[in-house]
Amino acid sequence: MKKVYPTKESRPDYICIDKACKLLKHMAAQGHWDEWSETTRLIVDTYHYKTHLKTDILCQTWCNPAPTDGSAPNLVVKATASDGSTYDKRAFNTQVNLILIFIIIDNLINQ
Repeated sequence: MKKVYPTKESRPDYICIDKACKLLKHMAAQGHWDEWSETTRLIVDTYHYKTHLKTDILCQTWCNPAPTDGSAPNLVVKATASDGSTYDKRAFNTQVNLILIFIIIDNLINQ
């Protein structure tokens, strides 16, 4: 990862990768996690998180793609339902869906 993100300034806030929990364990074992934890959070996709063992505390605690404890405010946002109630919503899915819509529309227009 240092080759891709050579400086702290070049590192993303989040890296979403299917095996983030394994990567996190590897980085911790190699002594690199302290350095990376200052800038980047490794998260897994929602499917991985929901189907992963609940006993894997490391994955459940550090790789959660939608924590509700306020630790990732740009991943989880408050949304308002049609009845006026509020609920937690994954901001990432909304952004990706919007991007995909524009990609599909652009592809249809330019064909």
